[in-house]
Amino acid sequence: MELSYLKEFVYLAETLSFKRTAEHFYVSRSVISRHLASIEESLGAKLLERGGQTVRLTDEGEVFYGEARIVLQDYERAIERVQSVKNSHGKTARIGYLRNAARPVNVPFLRFMQTHHPDLKITMTCMEYGELRNSLEDGVVDVAIAVNVEPEVSRNYRLTHIYDDRLSAVMSKTHPLAGRSGGISIEDVPADKLLLPDSLVYAGLSDMLDIQAENKTQLIARAFYSDVDMLFLKVQTEEYVALSSSMNNVIFGNNLAIVPVNDIKAEFSVSAFYRKGLSEDVFAMCREGFEACRSALGGQGLEGIAGEPGHDANEHEQDASLPDAGCFE
Repeated sequence: MELSYLKEFVYLAETLSFKRTAEHFYVSRSVISRHLASIEESLGAKLLERGGQTVRLTDEGEVFYGEARIVLQDYERAIERVQSVKNSHGKTARIGYLRNAARPVNVPFLRFMQTHHPDLKITMTCMEYGELRNSLEDGVVDVAIAVNVEPEVSRNYRLTHIYDDRLSAVMSKTHPLAGRSGGISIEDVPADKLLLPDSLVYAGLSDMLDIQAENKTQLIARAFYSDVDMLFLKVQTEEYVALSSSMNNVIFGNNLAIVPVNDIKAEFSVSAFYRKGLSEDVFAMCREGFEACRSALGGQGLEGIAGEPGHDANEHEQDASLPDAGCFE
């Protein structure tokens, strides 16, 4: 299907006028009709109905109009990104990130880079675990903001540690368990009020819980979260207790109660991993930005190139005390 046909269809759907559409694209009305027929044949669906002097979209046409607009918008953004890279003379950092892990990082990082390295073009793309891991390996992204990567990734990529975190019980401040400063047990939470990370989105975190929780039956919960926004709504409105990152309290302005779970020890860290072959000047600028984020977040930990000899005194191996959970968050 020709991209030009989509442009014509979108304009036609918005004006419902073959005459105006033909004039806009400097072609005849018969050409517009022929291109429309080609689209309908490809889809196997009728998109417009003509009756007398009126033209209207069919139900299928309404759906295709919305999807066609998205395709054209994505195409325009792709052109803008290519031009941005072309005009930046190679000074570009393509950053892939995992939504929850990078939330405390993205804003301070971008502000720092805009102030201190305004000539470096930065693109930010939110990805899920598998896509981000493959993108880092294939060189599609220059930097991956990730949580608890597999040991071989830590050994093979330079990294900058940003902050440490752990899984805790996350609940509303009015929840009956919220006042237990000494922590709770997973058995204190009714199974039907336990909110767990979705095993498809957070496979590594789910594995952490499955391995460490003593009462496995408690993990057969009736609710799962796929992002922190849904988590926040559930714990604030339905008295759920979520097992999630303590950093969520920072994300939501300290409006949640964070209580330790004594029978689950799941510490992890968030780091920026750099693709092999990244130019040293771009690497240095990005590292400076992530170090600034670490300072802003009060992060503690080690930063460096794990498993690679010859790094300088400011670069150290990854803290061996952190568990290898085998996941991005």
